Amino acid sequence: MAAQTVDVSKYKRLTLRALGRLSHTKDYPSEEWRVKQQAEELSGGPIADSTIRSRLKELTRIGHVVEVDRKGRSKGGNACTRYQLADMEVAA
Repeated sequence: MAAQTVDVSKYKRLTLRALGRLSHTKDYPSEEWRVKQQAEELSGGPIADSTIRSRLKELTRIGHVVEVDRKGRSKGGNACTRYQLADMEVAA
């Protein structure tokens, strides 16, 4: 039931907006946890850990987001993927 009430496109839009904001910072390209942190700021509340990670994968698959490299650092200090917008106009 819960899956039927989730607006997936809402979270895709939120993910793109978060990446758009991050694109103007020194933390860009950005790790998933930074995108999630920015998305939570934009939404005004917590977001489940898997939500932004899943949207990043979907947005990468459809070409709106690019996996840049594995030079990012997770909160735990491990190497992780960094993401950026494929087209800046997408998140305007």
